[in-house]
Amino acid sequence: MSEAKQQTVTKHWPVVLLALVVVAIFIVVMVTFQVKETEYALLKTYSGELIQYDAGLHFRWPFINSVWRHDKRVQCYELAVGHDEQYMTSDYQQIVVSTYVLWKVANPEKFLRSLDSTEAAERKLSDEVRGTRASIISRYSFASMVSESGDESTLTKIENEMLAAIHDSVLEQFGIEIIHIGFRQLGFPAAVTQNIYAAMVSERQAKAKKFEDEGMAEAERIRSDAETQASKITAMAQAEATKIRGEADARAAASYRVFAENPDLAIFLRNLAALRVSLGEKDTLILDTRTAPYNLLAPNALETLPEAK
Repeated sequence: MSEAKQQTVTKHWPVVLLALVVVAIFIVVMVTFQVKETEYALLKTYSGELIQYDAGLHFRWPFINSVWRHDKRVQCYELAVGHDEQYMTSDYQQIVVSTYVLWKVANPEKFLRSLDSTEAAERKLSDEVRGTRASIISRYSFASMVSESGDESTLTKIENEMLAAIHDSVLEQFGIEIIHIGFRQLGFPAAVTQNIYAAMVSERQAKAKKFEDEGMAEAERIRSDAETQASKITAMAQAEATKIRGEADARAAASYRVFAENPDLAIFLRNLAALRVSLGEKDTLILDTRTAPYNLLAPNALETLPEAK
């Protein structure tokens, strides 16, 4: 080999080496495949045979063998078809429910032969769940769905019945194991919601009217009791006043007898009382002592006092 050719080869050998590496990688990719711990892998041969492989690196014939993969973990699917679907309960109430399904591939070979993809599996689950859901919900009343009774609520019973109804058939036909079927939401159609709101308002107004009537009746009872107590107290006070007035009249009558027997004494006491009312501690009066009741202030007034009989 000439020196020029050697220099050319030496100059381009990194490119050649890189090309060889790329070709080697391409060949490895074409003849091998990697299986993860979280997925199923089935190799489909030219004859249609399916071979399941565990996690790791495996060999295949390019352009002859194809590899199908699917996640082996639990999938959560919320129904797209019939997501918010309307049903009638046994007590003729319209309700709207949305449902979700937890599922996984239990038999990869059967799943691949019958459905092939996750999208196809979800369409099949929608059909199965919707049909079962309609038949089971119609057997229960709405009142039982929104109330708790015993250890298991009605909604839980419905979910369990739906699961039991389709679990075995879906597993047998499609290799799908349904882990759980649950309700995401339970509600009313818009028109029914308005009627329920109006009924709730009417019910609250009726309760308010009832409380108002009870309050007025209680106020009337309290007012009546107060008036009764006031009447009793007034009657007792009047009786006591009558008693006191009678005692005073009796004493006054006794005094009147004394005054009747001695009129001068009565006049003297009346004049004395008048002086007591008209005179203060530091008052100065210039009056005729011959005028009653000031005649009691005359020098010889006490000598002329009538003698008590």
